[in-house]
Amino acid sequence: MVAHSSFTLGGKRAEELGLLYLKRETEKLLLPGTRDKTVSVPGRHGVYDFGADLDARTFMLVCAIVAKTSAELEAIVRTLSGHLLYSNGSPKLLSLVFDEEPDREYFVRYSGSTAIRRIIMSGKLTLPLLAADPHAYGAEQEVEQVVEGSPENVEVQSDGNTETPPFIVLKNEGLNTINGFVIRWYEEIEE
Repeated sequence: MVAHSSFTLGGKRAEELGLLYLKRETEKLLLPGTRDKTVSVPGRHGVYDFGADLDARTFMLVCAIVAKTSAELEAIVRTLSGHLLYSNGSPKLLSLVFDEEPDREYFVRYSGSTAIRRIIMSGKLTLPLLAADPHAYGAEQEVEQVVEGSPENVEVQSDGNTETPPFIVLKNEGLNTINGFVIRWYEEIEE
């Protein structure tokens, strides 16, 4: 038996939401579009190019709903709608993880509109999702390094392909001296 590819949306598997992911019909962009920063000057060929930024990423997930009754089909549609929206009716920001990349997640929300083509007790829909931040995120990496001497360089390598600023926490265990002066570290204690 070959397992089919699927996704998890907002912590729920597609199957839990009553969806069968039709991966072969789904369109996933290699990269999102760009917002080009150019200036054209009269009398000059071409443009001055000041680079570009990535635009939002869109996902169009083609899914099927297979139900045993028309009432079950409607219940699945309502459950899916409730999963995509906050109680005030605005779209929720949800985590999207594809089975083929379980260590990467996008943060998406429902965007646009979708119709369900109903055929007896089943339906087919294209779920439009927008990732305002087009990057996929991996698990946070934690590196612990004991520094014995000074100066000492510590190199940290990221598994990602986008520049990410590090978050550095220094922990002092003992006294330090610089040019004969004792350096003491104090932690603020919240009560």
